[in-house]
Amino acid sequence: MKKHKNRFILLLAAFLILLSTSVYAIPNPSYDFYVYDEANILSTTTENYIIETNKELYNKTGAQVVWATINDLEGMDINTYATALFDEWDIGSKDLDNGLLVLIVPNNGELWIEVGYGLEGILPDGRTKRIIEENIIPYFSQGDYDAGVLSGYEEILNYIESEYNIELQTRDGNYYSRADQAQSLSTIPRIFLVIGVIIFLFIDFKFFGGWLTIHLIRGLGRGGYSGGGSGRSGSRGGGGR
Repeated sequence: MKKHKNRFILLLAAFLILLSTSVYAIPNPSYDFYVYDEANILSTTTENYIIETNKELYNKTGAQVVWATINDLEGMDINTYATALFDEWDIGSKDLDNGLLVLIVPNNGELWIEVGYGLEGILPDGRTKRIIEENIIPYFSQGDYDAGVLSGYEEILNYIESEYNIELQTRDGNYYSRADQAQSLSTIPRIFLVIGVIIFLFIDFKFFGGWLTIHLIRGLGRGGYSGGGSGRSGSRGGGGR
């Protein structure tokens, strides 16, 4: 009897340790709340834009669009981690459950959009998947995280503005079209890249019969970003910021 009791205590202790580990694996939100850039992939300009537009968005609607980049999922899949982060940070207005979290894991090439129930009507799974695939991943695949984040963020804000019939003034003036700016700034380097590719192809096919190109294409087929999104179907919302 005593042996079974000791075994139970050990199992209970192990369970509590695992539970505490999973809880502590979730980081605290940043001071500004709307951007948590652990992976250090975003510029200060991009972060400030997200913060300022979110402040106005929350004041007018109670909605919050939080961006988080992390280095390690702590053994969880990205869906589970995003759900835990969303709950722990209390994203969105508690009564309306209108928060949204975009989680990016650059080291794994993964990203996820977690949507509160109050925004599921305008941002269902299919739409968030399209935003990931058409607005974010094309830029991320080129290593341009600022442009990808801003492109996705602007698209999300378009739907929220339309739903609440508002216009965010912080999207005007110095803040508008940041994704286009980021894209234009990288135009010159891309020209040199194209020239370099042409030279590489010429040398490869002239001297190596295209062997290097074939192997590079095979390697690229194995990489790239993957993403997903999910609504919360009535799960709890968050507190205010």
